[in-house]
Amino acid sequence: MERVQAEQRQVREAPGPASVAQVMDEFEDLAGHGALRQFRPLPTGFMPLDDVLNGGMRPGELMVIGGPYGVGKTILGLQIARNVVSANRDARALYVCYEHDRTHLLTRILCLESAEYGNGDNALTLRKLSQLAFSPLGGSGLVTALRRDPRYDGILSSMESYADRLILARASGASTTLAEIERWIDDLQTPDTQQMLVVIDYLQKVPVGCEDLRPEDETTTQLTHALKEMALAWGVQMVAIAAADRPSLRNARMRLSDLRGSSALQYETDIGIVLNNKYDIVSREHLIYSLGDAEAMRSWVVLTVEKNRAGRHAVDMEFALDAPHFRIMPQGAFVRERLIDGKAVLE
Repeated sequence: MERVQAEQRQVREAPGPASVAQVMDEFEDLAGHGALRQFRPLPTGFMPLDDVLNGGMRPGELMVIGGPYGVGKTILGLQIARNVVSANRDARALYVCYEHDRTHLLTRILCLESAEYGNGDNALTLRKLSQLAFSPLGGSGLVTALRRDPRYDGILSSMESYADRLILARASGASTTLAEIERWIDDLQTPDTQQMLVVIDYLQKVPVGCEDLRPEDETTTQLTHALKEMALAWGVQMVAIAAADRPSLRNARMRLSDLRGSSALQYETDIGIVLNNKYDIVSREHLIYSLGDAEAMRSWVVLTVEKNRAGRHAVDMEFALDAPHFRIMPQGAFVRERLIDGKAVLE
């Protein structure tokens, strides 16, 4: 109980000054009660990304994930949420989605978990799930069908280890404001919850009041400020998926500066990540001499850490995209090829 109370004081620290001596005393008090979650990073489950982030995300940090349509932003955001609760039994994740309903998100997790479980050719896809859902089961549902199938029973057992700690929230672009999201965070804070990840999919769909109608850049600035303040106030790790500015969609390679409300996103975020399809941004010299390698690049995403307050930035990493199973392979590598902007990141 003392540890929980100490952590609550730490998370909801009141604004105001304190001397270094006072902060040192507060730190010692927290350490004495074992309440040091502020200093324990939450890994994303992707390597070498977690190495670049010096272990992962810290409480109070805001990560923004951007990129062109269809590159895998939602896949990455949902997979990070799944990784967090799968690897940390004292962590919770809240996935707030303005794009998909909870059932669709569940089917994505089932496909992901199936591939992670090692089902090979039997790994679940949306087509296989649809076939199972509409097969004659005597009134049973999809979950029952999966339990009855020895190929998939282990998937559900894996999911049960985190199923009550991964919260899927269907959000409405008309009514699910930041105040509503903050109420959900408050409701999910329990003595057993040591760390919490909150994912917003996506930032520009969070509604503001009619009286606050203003240019989109100003709205994004307001929302970004509020999300960062929420992360600090509650001591949660916050991930926001961001849409691109319309003119930037014509660019061959997307950057953090191409996202809507880019000025606020560049200044307020602690971690800025941009995804691009590798085929689209690799220098043409690598495509001309090996057409087979060039085609294979279409199944890879380049994850660029453009901002990182905890370590290196301007780092390009590549990860294989397993689109049928809504999964990015967790083990990646640093990009060795030259990219179209002339920058090469070597080993």
